[in-house]
Formats: sequence, C-alpha cells, structure tokens
Amino acid sequence: MKFTELRKHVMTGISFLIPMVVMAGITGAIQKAYSWSGVPLSDPTIGGLNYSGYSIAKISDFMHMLGEMNGNGFNWAYAFLCAGIAYSIADRPGIVPGFAIGYYAGGPTKTGFVGAMLMGFFVGYFVKWMKTWKLPKALQGLMPVLIIPVVATCVATFVFFGILMKPLSALMLAFQKWIEGLSGSSLFVAGAVIGACMGFDMGGPVNKTASMAANALYADNESNGGIGAAAETAKILGGMTPAIGVGLAALLAPKKFTRQQKDAAYTCIPMGLCFITEGVLPFVAEDPTRVVPASMIGSAVASGLAMALRVETQAAHGGIFVAPTSNKIGLWFLCLALGSVITGVLYAVIKKTPSEEDVVEEEVVELDIDL
Repeated sequence: MKFTELRKHVMTGISFLIPMVVMAGITGAIQKAYSWSGVPLSDPTIGGLNYSGYSIAKISDFMHMLGEMNGNGFNWAYAFLCAGIAYSIADRPGIVPGFAIGYYAGGPTKTGFVGAMLMGFFVGYFVKWMKTWKLPKALQGLMPVLIIPVVATCVATFVFFGILMKPLSALMLAFQKWIEGLSGSSLFVAGAVIGACMGFDMGGPVNKTASMAANALYADNESNGGIGAAAETAKILGGMTPAIGVGLAALLAPKKFTRQQKDAAYTCIPMGLCFITEGVLPFVAEDPTRVVPASMIGSAVASGLAMALRVETQAAHGGIFVAPTSNKIGLWFLCLALGSVITGVLYAVIKKTPSEEDVVEEEVVELDIDL
C-alpha cells in the first residue's frame, strides 16, 4: 500500500474532523466571551432529562446551549474523523460504523485521535471486504442499509473495546500521572512538557492526555497554591501556539507555501487564537518532520515560561477569550507571542520550498473542504 494512499485517507478524515472542531471551539469561545458580562449561565434542563425549560427570551439559555455544543462537539469530532477515513476507503457504507465506533474514541474511552484513526482504517477495510461478498439477489439490496452497518459495527465494537481500548487508555493514564508528578519538581519543566505535548499531535491522544493532566492539577488548585491554574495557562498557550505559529510562518516565508497552503495557514491564526490546535493537522499530515518539532519547541517555551512565572488562568478553555481571567494578563500575551514567533520562525526556516510539480498540482489529495 502506497504512503500517498494512506495519506489520502487520513486527509479525508481530517477534512471531516476540522469543521466540527471549529464549530465546537467557536461556540465555546462565544460562551466565554459572554461570561465577561458577569451574567451567570442558566440551565434550561428539567430534571436533567431534557431541555424543555429553554426560553427564547433568555440569552443565558442560548449561551448554555452553545456550551453544550462546545462540549459535545469535540467528542463528535473524532466520530467524524473515523467516519471520514472509513468513507475514503469504503465509500458511503463505511460512514455509519465509522461514526458509531469513532464517537467512543473521543469521549468515554479517551483513546482520542489515534483510537479514531486506527478504527477508521479497520472499519474502512473491513467494509471494503464486505462489499466483495457474493450474496443472493434477495439480500443484495439489504447490504448497504442493514447488513454492512450492523455487522461492521458489531465487529468494530468487539475489536475496539476488546483489544484496542484498554492498552491505549492505560498508556495515556500512566502518561498523565507522570506529567502531574512533574509539578512537584520544576514548574518550568512541568509547563514545558505540557506545552510540548499540546504541540505534538494537535488534538490527538498525547495532546488530550496533557490537557487532562492540567485539568487534574487545576481540580486541586486551592491545595497546591495555584499551580493548577498555572498548568491551565500552560495548556491553553501550548495549544494556541502551533496554529498561530504556522500562520506566521506563511507570512514570513510566503514563497515556501503554495496558494492553498497559504490560505490554510492564514486560517490557522484565528483558529489558534480560539484554542483550536487541530487547524494545523493538514500541515502535520503533509510535513510532520518539520511541523511537529517547530510546534513542540514553541509550545514548550510558551508554556514553560508561563508556568514558571506563575501566570494563572481561571478557566480550562477559551483561548484569548479567557485571558482576562489571568492574574498576569501582560505576561499571558507575552508568553503566547514568544512561543508563536519561535514556532513561526523555525517552520519558516526549515520548511521545504515547494517544487514546480507541487505548484502546478498543489495537493496530491483533494480535500472535501477549503480550509
């Protein structure tokens, strides 16, 4: 199997993933911006079972529901990634089983990007094999609407929960505990590790593990003297830096980017400001050996400095919209700017200039969306 074919499938999955991530990130950012007004969010749920208490006259109810879209959207994103990869391999019959099992990779099991991607390939090739089955004519019409979605989902459920989930989850949990333990030694090292992890796989399992470690420290914020709030700053800045840095690289070295790459890179800047690291994924899929190191270094510097300087943020998400909750807002933006510039300059220097063939045919894979 050629690498270009594998990349095509991954890029198709990413093209499914990113719009959902953008939706989730922006709705969360809108809710955070609204919180500046000081008006508490209402809860339109009745008995925790439905939303019949929603009132069209209450903006706070609307903002509550945007928060629901934000929280659920990041779990749905992995379902879209898995479904997109399965679709790329097996066409439409792969979408339903891919979406069904991909949801559990993003939410309850915490296997994240890797779990969704692996299951996307498994579902895709399993469904592709199922499509070769020779069935009686009476059953052929049931293949796309009954046999494939049910059988593929059952098999994927067995493989994911029976084989893949436990090893991946255990590995990520051990990694999370290790990151939490670093906070007892050097704050700079702890912050740098959190930042480097945030910039490693752009919303993948390593990124999410570092995020959960920061959240766990924040849960004990009062007992650890504010270290948890500083860890949240490290998490947020580490997740913002890669996307902003890639956008800066396109501004610093425009000749090293094709037209489509520049369009995608410029879009990364507002996405990064909203704490949507996943905007860098197309660049990672295309040029991982250059994008990932540049992102990790910039994120490590920004996050390490922020945590060492005890820049505390009283929020777990929101990008620049939660900067006003920081105790040192000037240092908050200074660390962000420094890390972003480092990533941008590094990537601008080490990025390979596109060949004439790349300029003529900008993408080996044609994405379903224009980022």
